[in-house]
Amino acid sequence: MRIVYLDQNKWIALAQAVKSPSAHPAARRVLEAVVPALEAGELLLPLTATNLYETQKVNRLERRYDLAVTQVTLSGGWVFRGLHRRLEHEVAAVLAAFFSRPPPLAEDRWFLSQVFFESISEADDPRLEGPAALLARDVLRDPQGWMMRYLMETPDAVRTEAIRRFDQGCDALRARIEDRRSRHRDQPASMRRKIYRALTAIEQQDVFMGVAERMGLFKAELGANNGAGLRAILRDTPTFDIETEIVLRLEAQPRPIDNNDMRDLRSFSTVLAYSDLVIAENQFTNLARQAGLDRKYDVRLETDLEALLAVL
Repeated sequence: MRIVYLDQNKWIALAQAVKSPSAHPAARRVLEAVVPALEAGELLLPLTATNLYETQKVNRLERRYDLAVTQVTLSGGWVFRGLHRRLEHEVAAVLAAFFSRPPPLAEDRWFLSQVFFESISEADDPRLEGPAALLARDVLRDPQGWMMRYLMETPDAVRTEAIRRFDQGCDALRARIEDRRSRHRDQPASMRRKIYRALTAIEQQDVFMGVAERMGLFKAELGANNGAGLRAILRDTPTFDIETEIVLRLEAQPRPIDNNDMRDLRSFSTVLAYSDLVIAENQFTNLARQAGLDRKYDVRLETDLEALLAVL
């Protein structure tokens, strides 16, 4: 099975091909090849939290419906799991390799879920309010139906507040990157990489320590040899590595960084290590190629939707 990530513009193209085949012949050819591949279990098109956000952001009800029904149908309700779950597994895998411990147990494709809200947070995450685990059981009985209800039936007040909070988080990340860029713009890339990793270690230390403690490791062990264990986490954890390398190249550009960049950054950090093919816009595709991330994570990076035909 091939796992393919499509950015939002590619999903819009497919939705247009569903509604107006003759007006969008190229996207329609892709659509007609995708459906049998999905039915045969040869292809999976999971969504990310960014996809869901972008769809919920569409205010025109008919337009949102056309896009939502296309995404829900073709994705099968599958999503890439959120940051917290990925970090727990990735950090545990790095620490196990570094300290010669048994690797973490995980199901095949552990990074995917058919519970739509696990694109943000796990059902058993203690930070969630309410009976999320009970809801997850209901969602699994009808993942596509629940995703569709979420995209189309969420009350407008709740929907707009969720969009506001997502934007707020993106803006906070953008501001931190811009601030660091202004303070360290004269430093070489190697030093900026070290600074970014050090700041990441500070921001995510609770995650590191929580995973280490569950593995029976102590803080002193992580800090031994001038923090070799911590450096391994920051260097070898895919999510951190991808984010760091793309941010370094984003910072090197002369233009201001905007919130669209932060959404693309979140998506690439989520999907790049776990997809066979990523079809996205030119800018981030080029940044990832410049960083050699396609070779490192054995993922094909394309910008044309018709590239999907090559993997079917």
